[in-house]
Amino acid sequence: MHRPSRIRPPRSVVTALSLLPGERTLAWATDALGQWYVGTNLALHLPAASGEYRRVGWEDVQRADWDQDSERLTIVEVADWGEPEPSSSFEVAEPGRLLELIRERVTSTVVCNVYARVRGREGVSVVGRRSPSRNAPVRWSYVLSATLDPADPVVAEVAAQTLAEARREVEGL
Repeated sequence: MHRPSRIRPPRSVVTALSLLPGERTLAWATDALGQWYVGTNLALHLPAASGEYRRVGWEDVQRADWDQDSERLTIVEVADWGEPEPSSSFEVAEPGRLLELIRERVTSTVVCNVYARVRGREGVSVVGRRSPSRNAPVRWSYVLSATLDPADPVVAEVAAQTLAEARREVEGL
């Protein structure tokens, strides 16, 4: 069974991250293949093709799901209206501090969460997230109940009204 490394990511990994000024590594994990997953104060860096890393700002992470039985960590990203949520899944024996950091940082980006019912118990949440660097506008996303169709005009109208309400709430802060 693969165990997480207690050592910091090697210099070659940190260099490949293309960190922004003031960005610093805070937590990491490796998978069974030795690939590094690195969380910083501003983003999550996931391994990509040819030794490069894909940067996902904390405001672009919808959620992280950990399955202890399969030792799989799944990162679900924010998607535009009606688009499927991109996700990345990887196996790590112990995500430890990386999982804690992901949850902490994703939660800290949420500035607004407004829910509206569409039909019965089904509804839509509009979530506003702000980058930890505070240098970008609020990023808006939607979370629909599993049975709702974003192409349904009623769903789209409720989502639009809920977005307008959420924007008013954020502008009032």
